[in-house]
Amino acid sequence: MDAPIVMAGNHHHLIDIAPDTSMGGAVPDGGGGNEKKWLRKLTSATVNTAVLRDLISRTPMLWYLGERPGTIFRPRARREPVAALHAVRAVAIGPFRRGDRGLPFPDDAKLPFMRYLQDQCGLDVDGYVAALSLERGRLRDEFAAGGDGDGGDTGAALLDDEDRFLEMLLLDSCFLLVVSMMLSKAGTGGDADSVARAASINRDYFILHMAVAQHADDIKLDMLVLENQVPFAAVKLLAASCPGLRLRHSVEELVLGCFDDICPKRARRDGDPAVAAGAEFFHHVLHLFHWSRVPKDKYCVLSTTRKLLKIKKESERLFPCAMELRRSAVWFRQAAPSPSSGELDMRFWRHTASPVAVMSVPCLHVHEYTAAVLHNLVAFEKHFYWAHGACVTVHVARMEGLVRCPQDAAMLRRRGVLASTRRTDGELVALFRELGEETVGARLPDEYGEMLEAVARHRGRRVSCWCGGFVLHFFPSPWVAVSLAAAAALIFVPSMLQTVYTMLGYFKSTS
Repeated sequence: MDAPIVMAGNHHHLIDIAPDTSMGGAVPDGGGGNEKKWLRKLTSATVNTAVLRDLISRTPMLWYLGERPGTIFRPRARREPVAALHAVRAVAIGPFRRGDRGLPFPDDAKLPFMRYLQDQCGLDVDGYVAALSLERGRLRDEFAAGGDGDGGDTGAALLDDEDRFLEMLLLDSCFLLVVSMMLSKAGTGGDADSVARAASINRDYFILHMAVAQHADDIKLDMLVLENQVPFAAVKLLAASCPGLRLRHSVEELVLGCFDDICPKRARRDGDPAVAAGAEFFHHVLHLFHWSRVPKDKYCVLSTTRKLLKIKKESERLFPCAMELRRSAVWFRQAAPSPSSGELDMRFWRHTASPVAVMSVPCLHVHEYTAAVLHNLVAFEKHFYWAHGACVTVHVARMEGLVRCPQDAAMLRRRGVLASTRRTDGELVALFRELGEETVGARLPDEYGEMLEAVARHRGRRVSCWCGGFVLHFFPSPWVAVSLAAAAALIFVPSMLQTVYTMLGYFKSTS
């Protein structure tokens, strides 16, 4: 007689399992000595949930289910130049940088910021900590559990200790909120203005303000390091726990006001309808900064892409350099950043009947901090391109292709596409080459492939190559054209004047 079939449930599916006849037809009912351990494991709901969670964590397109890993990462072992771009300068925020020594703002230096909120804004510390405790699980999930690096052991111990975890959120959130109030151009309004005026003569507030002012630039950059973050929900919860705090705008706008002097400039503001409707949820300050700098509804990668780039060789990944494009009659034009596109949107177009194409690029101002900011934005997109697009990655990849030699950098400077007072042309080439290494293997959106194809089609036109070569050969610089125009004027204008005078004299003599 055939052995009976047992139906084992795992909450969602029924699994057909035929028992082994050598085991006496034992049914896995939880009490038999002949029950197989592997069978109990297969039918365990706990194991099934763990496997699904692990599968989702390794499948970025499924992270929208809410089972995503953390958004704040541990410091990874990186090559030396890249590690310097992730180093903190003034303050450790979150659990993964607590071991850094010699910072101007250690943990005990954050206590006066909490005291300031208590005295001036009515912060209820006990109530805020109780609210944090209720949200501890959700806030804890924002931190990545795995990884290696110098902050691994310290960060893991802090995340597992509830008291230390809540203390970290309390101190770091107070620091971020007070620093934003001091540095932001958005400012506060209402009663908070009188509070600020009263506090300005307070000795403790004066000390805090001067300490923050001395390290303001370093603090702003530390707030944009991917591993140096705390959940933004904790900062918003803190602002809601301060009844004496009256903001002119939202907490997001207050924090964004700290970075108004940081390039690239803003493309979107807090008044965006998506934010006003509550549709945007920001994981941390870097996420908010990224959102404010990228164009809306562009450079996004959907879960099912319309078209994947078919790039066989690494050399095909790069844009043609600026000089090569110039030889193909591509004129570079500096584009004024618009409120909807910002400084990270590049355009390319041409008319069918014209041999000339135009590449419109907003001016990229390269400062000492530019490499660190762009690198952390690229690192953020590398982990969350599926949800937040790859605008910065695309812009870095394009600039890496355009600037491949000092002549490229010099030409783009003249066109107003690049601006840097502290870096030479060779240093700009090295900068974009180093940043471009982080984009290798990244998944890029359709806009990148479409522009790459449009440029390739334009360069394939013989008339464009002939026109570009003619201009480069006979008009290598604008001064050549000016000189030719001046020479033509010196030759033809006197001849024309002489002709006119001769004709006038003839008419006078005949009349």
